[in-house]
Amino acid sequence: MPRNLIYAVAAVVVVGLVAFAVVRSSKPAAPPEASAPAAAEASAPADVPFIEQAAAKQLVDQNGATLLDVRDAEAYLVAHVPGALQIPLSRVEGEVPFLPKEKTIVAYCTCPHDEAAIEAVQILQHAGVQNAKVLRGGLQEWTRLGYPTASGMK
Repeated sequence: MPRNLIYAVAAVVVVGLVAFAVVRSSKPAAPPEASAPAAAEASAPADVPFIEQAAAKQLVDQNGATLLDVRDAEAYLVAHVPGALQIPLSRVEGEVPFLPKEKTIVAYCTCPHDEAAIEAVQILQHAGVQNAKVLRGGLQEWTRLGYPTASGMK
C-alpha cells in the first residue's frame, strides 16, 4: 500500500507542475510597443543630456569632442567610432582625472536604451564634468547612418 501512495503523490505533483507551467505560459504578454517607451523613459533621467547623431558627428569632424566607448574591450575591437577612447563603464570613475575636459565628452554604448552611456554620464557629472553627453542611439545608430567605424586598435 505505501508504494501505491508514493505513486499517487508523485502523480499529483507532476500534474500540478504541468498545470502551473501551462497556466503560466498562457498569460498574454504585454505588446512590445506598450512596454518599450516606458522602459526608455525609466532609463533616461531628465538631468542627463543627450546629443543627436548629426551634432556628434559634426563635433567629431571639428575635433570638438572626446568619444568615450563604455563597452568592454572585445566589443570595442569588433567595431567602434574612430578615435574613441575605450573605457568600460566599471572604470569610468577612476579615469575621470585623465579625461580631456576641454572638449565635450560623448559617451556611447550598444544598449537598447543607452543605459551604460547614461550611467557613464551620470558618473562624470557626479565627478564635476559638466560637458558630458550621451550619444542618442549609440553605435548602432551611428553605423545605421553610415558614419565611419573602425575595428581593432585603430
